[in-house]
Amino acid sequence: MIRNIKRWQWILVSLIVGLTMGYFQHLPSEDWQKKFGGTITQSQFEEGLKREQSGLRWFRDIVVYPESIEIAGKTVPITIVNGNYFSGKLELQDGKPAAVWRPRCFIVEGAYQPLAPTADTKATFLTVLDYLKSVKDVHFTYAWWRDPTWGIAMWTVGSFLLIGLIWPTVINLMVFGSLMRPKEERGTDLSKAPAQTSQATAKVTEADLAAVAQMGDDLEAKLTAGAGASRPALQQQAASSVRPLTAAALEATAEQAREKKGFGRDKDDFYPTEVHKPHDNSGHA
Repeated sequence: MIRNIKRWQWILVSLIVGLTMGYFQHLPSEDWQKKFGGTITQSQFEEGLKREQSGLRWFRDIVVYPESIEIAGKTVPITIVNGNYFSGKLELQDGKPAAVWRPRCFIVEGAYQPLAPTADTKATFLTVLDYLKSVKDVHFTYAWWRDPTWGIAMWTVGSFLLIGLIWPTVINLMVFGSLMRPKEERGTDLSKAPAQTSQATAKVTEADLAAVAQMGDDLEAKLTAGAGASRPALQQQAASSVRPLTAAALEATAEQAREKKGFGRDKDDFYPTEVHKPHDNSGHA
């Protein structure tokens, strides 16, 4: 879950995202003409920096972009001077002639050499930025955020602040109710436990086996001694429980067998009763 991600992991993600975004943002531009407008020649560029129309320079609102383009499979660094340009020709607007400034750009590769250097200017400038600084009353802005070094650094720092610091803090407030994540209890280091556990187990097993063997010997000895002591008593008890069979007992048993009783039921009886022999009345009158 997202709550299990630690702050250092968010910081790592933020650095990766920042470096990746900074890299892709400074890949060679393919639609630079759509972004910066049509191009002007070097003569139009230099003329537009010096000439004015209604108190405004022909080339004004200047922004200098460090860019790169791909030529024959190679990435070539260039400088694009972008601004609003007046061609010197009036255009009809609302039925009246008027000066119209449109987005245009001038592209420079490497050092800059003016077409008509003056006494106040050099014959060659290291960059077009140096040339713009030498022209009187020309104001421009350098797009430092498009510089590869500054751009990647800006993306990395921004991603670090947003993803690495602000976002984990918001999660902590939502999940734990505090700015910082609660400290987690440290677990026990079990790196050495397996070896120690194996040795302890081996010792305990040997001791248990010895104890069990001793218990077995003791039990066997007790059983042997108990069996020897109880055998005469059992024999004497068995002998006393057997009574001798005499002739008188046999005759009594036979007499009981002969005197068998009979049972029957008359018509007036509800259950069988003993049947008695009829009395002999021959001797009575």
